[in-house]
Amino acid sequence: MNPNTEQLVFKGMRRFRYRRDELLLNDAERSPYFWWWSYLRLSKDYWWVCQRKGVADDPRLRQMYRDFGKVYEMTFEQWWEKRGISLFSEQLALPSVRQLNANDLQLSRGIDQHLLLEIPLNLTEKTIISQVRKLIRLHPDREVLRTSTAKRKLAKMIGIRQDVIESAYAVRHLYHESRDGRTVDKVGQVTGTKSLYQIGKELRLVRTCMPQVTDDKERAAKRVNGMKVAVSRMLARSNNLIENAAVGTFPSIQTIKEPIVWRPVQQQLLKEEVTAGQWRPLFAADDTLIV
Repeated sequence: MNPNTEQLVFKGMRRFRYRRDELLLNDAERSPYFWWWSYLRLSKDYWWVCQRKGVADDPRLRQMYRDFGKVYEMTFEQWWEKRGISLFSEQLALPSVRQLNANDLQLSRGIDQHLLLEIPLNLTEKTIISQVRKLIRLHPDREVLRTSTAKRKLAKMIGIRQDVIESAYAVRHLYHESRDGRTVDKVGQVTGTKSLYQIGKELRLVRTCMPQVTDDKERAAKRVNGMKVAVSRMLARSNNLIENAAVGTFPSIQTIKEPIVWRPVQQQLLKEEVTAGQWRPLFAADDTLIV
């Protein structure tokens, strides 16, 4: 089969069905899959397991490395083609109504989740639909499920929208840049830090907390405090998104249920490498870091 004509199914994309053309990559870059990859590149723990070529005390990190590989060494386009498509595409075709051959009944996989019917063709369409609907509604095992068969499944986006994921990422990016001592405007001149309010104001994070020329001192203070709270909340969410992404749960803004495990010696080595500047988060999709 020509790989460019192969039909692929993704549950976390704008459309369900794709072929390997430019539209697939364009939609992937706007999907939760892109953000999982992006947040993974901000994780010190995942960088460390890449450094150690998949050796980790935490089994979740080992499995993530086997699935995602060295995300630091590839652009998203390269990674998507090499890993992402096979990792996130559905392994089984989505269930659908189809005609069976009476002489050779080739039943679908997972037959226990199907209802076999015999439909007389001499009935009216209205009668057929009515009778089928009645049988389905009365079936004791009837349950609407959208179970993914992808190797890596997205977590249900309950209580979190993609714009929150994107905003938390933008806040983390600006927060890091304003505090990264290696970032310089001129030789020897380190960029100054930005307050939480300045970060929120620059990103226009909360419209109602943007300053107005008509504000008095009290109103201005309330806007500043409101923006600071919003930025702090987004930073906490970004931390949780990073940690959960590293252990195989995305997207989730909840505190990671079981903290990532490293032996004390590995934890110390990781800290030393980070302090020495060997690690840096990759915010640009085309940025790479050989590990």
